[in-house]
Amino acid sequence: MKLVLARQDFIRTQILSRKISKRAISEKGLEDLKIQYYGFMVRYFVHEKESMEVCRSYQTIYDTVNKVEDEEAKQKLDMSGEIRKSSFQNFVLYLLISPYTQEKIDQLNLIESMYPRELEAEPLLTKYVRKFLTFELMPL
Repeated sequence: MKLVLARQDFIRTQILSRKISKRAISEKGLEDLKIQYYGFMVRYFVHEKESMEVCRSYQTIYDTVNKVEDEEAKQKLDMSGEIRKSSFQNFVLYLLISPYTQEKIDQLNLIESMYPRELEAEPLLTKYVRKFLTFELMPL
């Protein structure tokens, strides 16, 4: 996928992405491949201007980094904590810029309930998430 993306052949990227089993890369010990795969998918979805799919890819990356139980593997994946922080920020930002749908509202509510500690660390993101959840801004 890396070579196809480097050539900017996005149709072949889509074909290759469907050949990779998401269940297979979700197995224990393949976290680095899963993060790499979803990083490639982020590049593809950004090109296709599908911000909700970019959001889901960043959420998968964030959840993968968080769920690694082995400390040695966790250090190998994300030594400085930068992947974890940037993937959460990108996850929320791409969700905020996605089109206004019921799925977006559900996802924003999910962020507020499942990731309260992460939102506390990012006060500006918290402010925007809460603003988008008020119905005065944009009624459904």
